[in-house]
Amino acid sequence: MISLLAQQQTYGTSLDYAVIIGYLLLVLGFGSFFGRYTKSTKDFFFSGAKFSWWLIGMSMVATGVGSHSFMKYAQKGYEHGMSSGMSYMNDWFFIPLFMFGWLPIIYFSRVRSIPEYFQRRFNTPARFAAVIFLLMYMIGYIGYNLYTLGTAAHQVLGVDINIAICVIAIVSGIYITAGGQTAVIFTDLLQGFMLLAAGLVLFAIGLNALGLDGGIVDGFKTLWANLSLSERLPFAHFNEPQNFNFIGVFWQDGVAGSIMFLFISQGLIMRFLAAKSVNEGRKCILFNTVFILPISMVVVGNAGWVCNVMVKLGMIDAPEEARDAFVTVAETVCHPGVFGFVLAALSAALMSTMDTLTNATAALFVYDIYQPYVAQRRNDRHYMRAARISSACAAAIGMGIGLFFATFGKDMYKIHGMFQAFVCPPIVAVVFMGAFWKRFTPTAALWAMGGGMFCIGLSKFFPVIVKPFAHGVATDADGQYNFMTAMFGLICTAVIGVVVSFFTKPKSDEEIAGLWIGSMDFARKKFKGADPNYDVGRKIKAALRVSSEGTTPVTTALTFEQYQAQLNTSTENAESPQAGIPAVQPGPPPPEYAIVRFSAEDMERMKARTGDLLYVGDARRWLGGLRSSHCRAGEPHNQGNVVLMSEEAFQAGSFLPNRPVRIEKFF
Repeated sequence: MISLLAQQQTYGTSLDYAVIIGYLLLVLGFGSFFGRYTKSTKDFFFSGAKFSWWLIGMSMVATGVGSHSFMKYAQKGYEHGMSSGMSYMNDWFFIPLFMFGWLPIIYFSRVRSIPEYFQRRFNTPARFAAVIFLLMYMIGYIGYNLYTLGTAAHQVLGVDINIAICVIAIVSGIYITAGGQTAVIFTDLLQGFMLLAAGLVLFAIGLNALGLDGGIVDGFKTLWANLSLSERLPFAHFNEPQNFNFIGVFWQDGVAGSIMFLFISQGLIMRFLAAKSVNEGRKCILFNTVFILPISMVVVGNAGWVCNVMVKLGMIDAPEEARDAFVTVAETVCHPGVFGFVLAALSAALMSTMDTLTNATAALFVYDIYQPYVAQRRNDRHYMRAARISSACAAAIGMGIGLFFATFGKDMYKIHGMFQAFVCPPIVAVVFMGAFWKRFTPTAALWAMGGGMFCIGLSKFFPVIVKPFAHGVATDADGQYNFMTAMFGLICTAVIGVVVSFFTKPKSDEEIAGLWIGSMDFARKKFKGADPNYDVGRKIKAALRVSSEGTTPVTTALTFEQYQAQLNTSTENAESPQAGIPAVQPGPPPPEYAIVRFSAEDMERMKARTGDLLYVGDARRWLGGLRSSHCRAGEPHNQGNVVLMSEEAFQAGSFLPNRPVRIEKFF
């Protein structure tokens, strides 16, 4: 077999540096450009809640695949073969719970943050506890991603790790601070395609190197033939080896980590709240689960598989550390320029995760600390300044955390697991019980989070208490059950929550209406401010005309008092489990919407009635909702196939003159 050792790069070429620098400048310009669509805190954090499923979905790809994903899964791919991707394949069972349970709860209740949900579902102390857990989680992840990319840059390019961390943090911080969530979503769209393409290109080049003159097909045959039987399996052994086994990864990644990431991570929640509807959010998660996750599994793990076989065949020397598998393969098989492209993708993976977490950290600070307790009743411009300052501060703190992670050792998957096992289980268990169990009490939520964290901390000093839950998994060199601590924490938290709930008083039905899975009919009614219209109509396309006739002022013409009276009337007469729920509910009343008017014929085609919620967007679908707005149907007009909209609503939706729009009725 021909050796490839002579082909290894040392620190890249000038072309590689040019590609990386050019990409960073492109992302900076791309993100700053879309910052002009940010006009309010709602835009800064939620992009006006108007984007299509495919745009949110590709943004989620970039957020979910961080630089740590390439590094840690390549490490595990080198050590254990294709089972490195099992954390992408063992968590699909809870997706229906998210699609039909948690997503409608957070969307229809109009929560702006997970701690706000804790306030409304439980109480103020629970909100404070949630803020602490989530800030630990997000700031920790920012630091972890900076650490992994800094390590890669140091190994491959010879760049000082401190310089690498600072450069990426500054580039990401600039476009996040300038553009908020809209800039994040559109830069992540670019970076999502970038990192998927780079990972697949690296796999193709690696297979071609393995196949020698036979090309990619022969390369795959060589790869498959030289992986052992256990290395070909999609899952590792049940409870061995200690640092990578199925049961440990299931509880750590598949349950605690994945549920934390999808259900509770403020960054992901803000993505779904940026979607134009619940159905768009469902399409997004289905697209990611069925299509993107399997591709991502290959993208992040293939360098480890290739490295494993190349070492066995004597084509390259074994890397000094298993965590170097990704960069070893990248610098061995990639030509100048392509190598820079792969490293740029690693930067993209970091920035796409960091921008989400930084924006989410700022949202937590503004909505859960600054606005309610530091500066109440200020104008939106004031909170926008606070959002931008807090974004910059989050990026700066993450830089410090990145250096801190470097002291933990060299097993990146182990570092990641230790972090997840300590932070995730208490809040994961509490959110699940709050969303799916009506009897769960505020007192139980607080005791469960505090008690769960105490038990996890105690297990670090007395690991033997984890042993009954370890399913035969051995301890590591330090005597710890790092991969089983997540299961131990989940069970402790859940048991404490259940026991305390049966000895304390739950909230009344009226206080939690719309905040748990059994009250979704009421949640939709509250979201609209009236009875939903479920008649199925057609989407229409029409010309947009600015007019003040019947469209101003921009209001729902529905005061909070009218909203309460309407709910009283509807619940008294309803023949559903929601009947009798008093009208006074926690949380805000329905927001004000622009009034738009259509012809009677168009109203009939949409099966719309006056007061229904609508979505008006530029007819060019590829914009993904960039120029769009939610509106409320007004009285029909007799001016043909046109939409009448006020000047204020036209500007708020960033519509363009003389461009047709597409309209759909929600309910």
